[in-house]
Amino acid sequence: MAIISARVNDQSKADAEEIANKIGLSLSTVINIFLNKFIAEQGFPFSVTVPKKSTTVFEKNELEKLVVDAIKNNSSTPDLPKSAYVDPKDNIIKHTK
Repeated sequence: MAIISARVNDQSKADAEEIANKIGLSLSTVINIFLNKFIAEQGFPFSVTVPKKSTTVFEKNELEKLVVDAIKNNSSTPDLPKSAYVDPKDNIIKHTK
């Protein structure tokens, strides 16, 4: 049995451990699954490319303007792009372009 040591940022490790725990696996098992799939596929088991979409965070003043415009137009919701979503990690509204 070999030991692999890798440096990752603290948040990535914590997020990965949380997900692994939710599905009943250790992080070591997750890494072993990835390595076995990497070997079987003779490369990454997913596409590794530059993202086609970029994520933009709405600045507070932009969001405030959207809310004020919605109120002026008697709308119950701001006019956000269809691709807008709330990032649960930081509760910031974002959208992809």
